[in-house]
Amino acid sequence: MRSSFIHIYLVLILGVFFISPFTGELIYGQSENLNKIQSSYANNYSGHLKEKIYVHTDRSFFLCGEILWFKVYLTNALTNQPLSVSKVVYVDILNKLGQPVLQGKIAMKNGVGNGSFYLPYSVESGNYVFRAYTNLMKGFSPDNYFEKNVSIINTSKNLDSTAIHKSVSYVADFFPEGGNLVNGLESTIAFKVTDDKNKGVDGEGVVVDQSKDTVAHFKSFQFGMGEFSFKPEVGKYYTAIINIGNGTPLTKLLPEAYNSGYAMHVADAGVADLEISVSATGIQQNNSPFIYMIIQNNGQIDLAKALRMDNGKSFFVLDKDSLKEGVSQITLFDANKQPLCERLYFKRPQSKLLIKVKTDKENYQSRSKVVMDVSTTNQSGIPLSGNLSAAVYRLDSLHQADPENIFSYLWLSSNLHGAIENPAYYFKNDNGTTNEALDLLMLTQGWRKFNSENNGRQKMPAFAYVPEFAGHIITGKVTDTITKMPAPGVLVYFSVPGKRVQLRGCISDSNGLVHFEMKDFYGANQIVMQTNSERDSIYHLEIFSPFSEKISDRPVPAFHFSEKNRDDLLSANMHMEIENTYHEDQLQELVTPVVDTVPFYFEPYKTYRLDDYTRFTTMEEVVREYVTEVNVRKNGSQFRLMTVNEPGFLLKDKQPTVVMFDNNPLVLLDGVPVFNINKIMAYDPLKVQKLEVVSEKYHYGPIDAEGILSFTTYKGNLENYTLDPQDVVLDYEGLQQQRIFYSPEYATSDERSSRLPDFRDLLYWTPTLDTDLNGKGKFSFYTGDVPGQYVVVVQGFAPGGCAGSYSFTFNVSR
Repeated sequence: MRSSFIHIYLVLILGVFFISPFTGELIYGQSENLNKIQSSYANNYSGHLKEKIYVHTDRSFFLCGEILWFKVYLTNALTNQPLSVSKVVYVDILNKLGQPVLQGKIAMKNGVGNGSFYLPYSVESGNYVFRAYTNLMKGFSPDNYFEKNVSIINTSKNLDSTAIHKSVSYVADFFPEGGNLVNGLESTIAFKVTDDKNKGVDGEGVVVDQSKDTVAHFKSFQFGMGEFSFKPEVGKYYTAIINIGNGTPLTKLLPEAYNSGYAMHVADAGVADLEISVSATGIQQNNSPFIYMIIQNNGQIDLAKALRMDNGKSFFVLDKDSLKEGVSQITLFDANKQPLCERLYFKRPQSKLLIKVKTDKENYQSRSKVVMDVSTTNQSGIPLSGNLSAAVYRLDSLHQADPENIFSYLWLSSNLHGAIENPAYYFKNDNGTTNEALDLLMLTQGWRKFNSENNGRQKMPAFAYVPEFAGHIITGKVTDTITKMPAPGVLVYFSVPGKRVQLRGCISDSNGLVHFEMKDFYGANQIVMQTNSERDSIYHLEIFSPFSEKISDRPVPAFHFSEKNRDDLLSANMHMEIENTYHEDQLQELVTPVVDTVPFYFEPYKTYRLDDYTRFTTMEEVVREYVTEVNVRKNGSQFRLMTVNEPGFLLKDKQPTVVMFDNNPLVLLDGVPVFNINKIMAYDPLKVQKLEVVSEKYHYGPIDAEGILSFTTYKGNLENYTLDPQDVVLDYEGLQQQRIFYSPEYATSDERSSRLPDFRDLLYWTPTLDTDLNGKGKFSFYTGDVPGQYVVVVQGFAPGGCAGSYSFTFNVSR
């Protein structure tokens, strides 16, 4: 009995501390390698906030002269839950060269915001990229920005003949599973055939070697994608010949096969498991029989495991429950943390916002009221409140339903590179066909080959761009004009001329950079950046654009226009021109934003409205005669203003003693600092409406003021005042002001019989469709005079992160 116990004990000990025949080292060394890989990987991909954006546009095809409407949804990239960290989202419309034609700054609240662009006739016809990002996202790859393609046609100019008659070209790409082909190892090869619009094209063909011997056959399955198995041989190269319709066959060399390396295969093993197999040939194990597998999702590691290679093979069965929902990246490493193989796998998300929209009819007459009842629940039927947007527009050959929605984007498209054709298709059904197509999509993403050099860094990334927690951040730079070097430690003033005082101060950092956080900063403005001209006159100031200059590598599809769409284009153009002619004012109506107009010094000690007093013709008379809190002194030709320190009044012999500040107060004219007192004393007081006095020491960030004198003109525009030459004055667009969507009503017989035409193709748009805690909501609109089939698209998310979309059609007749 005792010897049996000792035998079992020794087996257990040897099972844990097995002596490797390759090195004589204990196997726990492979655990140490795994920990190093896992730790270095985690240091690069976790521990910091990442944002993700989805934008719902009302349509994807537009004419110059129309308005493009959109709603922005901001989420945590890891959880897809609404995120309210960044308060500004930047939106660009880029041409095929990556140059912006329209840009805007969108105010965000509770993870959502909305805006619009009027499409001017300066825009050329073509395909454009609509993209959105936050200031924080600018610190990462532009591949993380939201992007979608939109088409714009300028009907005031003839279309380029190449856009109408250009022949279509095709491209075929081949993707060995795991990354590489290895001679002597069976591999799955996925392929994708697309046209120059990035649309998949059906094709079939063969693979031949240099002797023209056929070694494999293949045929596309969905969206031009397919797969086949193949074992390359040493000394041979291979060519694919693809037949596409009746055209000339397309030929493409297969990727080069290596004489040594690894092949990887991932396959479903029923509902619950995933099989991962690895093969290798020609590999020197470097005294270790182990490779290491990391599975991560959105930068977070789900699984880290050492795999033992026996006779060049390894096999592992993975429980799918150990994977997070969405796209997982399966990567194999060697002991030196070098990536060997990579594969993507998609696990279907189970949480979804179910949106249902009901209406009482399928067919409506023109100028009829349409009422939509909206409900939102989870998949168990439990009501959820939803933050939604809705668009209703006419379908024709130009305007089609968008193949992308918020659910497909957050879970699929945002985690993959390149264009994905009809992402929503993969979520319509959970069956063998869509699952096979989904796996082909994963296979055709190729090997990402992430930077292994970065995979050893032991520090968190330094963020050059910070979240805009409270509002738009304007960044500038101070340079010494003598040394041409950045100037640190300089107090810089930033202001917006106007009746509303918007003043900020910032001391430049070691790189000469200054940052000004502007809350409630809307619309077109003139901005002023300056230093104290009485002390700092050797500095050059500049303001940077807040928009990203990075461009993703996603190609913009070629622009083609078919002659068969000409009639629909003529109709759409006529409708647009009629709407702009009869309803121009309504289409350009803006919402006045609610902003805090209280100045930074809050309530002044005293306010002088100059019309309440004798109007003097010089500022010196005004200040001397009735501004009792300020003493005017003059040394030679130089004026000085000394403000009463109101809290500094002293009682001496029961008589108040006035305490004056020694230095000039902070003087503002329409919110802009005036450092040369002679200039404010020379200003025409008849242009000044009021003067606010703060008669105490005031600290405002880095600005220290011995009293404040704030002059406001009638016009609020620095009328006839000349700023100093070194001051930077720019026209600057703040946060975009929201337009009011024009939706006419026909509630009365007189309104229904009105002779004003109603040729709207976009019947309705709302970015603020909400359902309550019972999951109930409603919206309504009236049809116009244009018959046809209309589509209703409603999408959005719930506070917990469930996202969903719903669409259906109805008909309008005369």
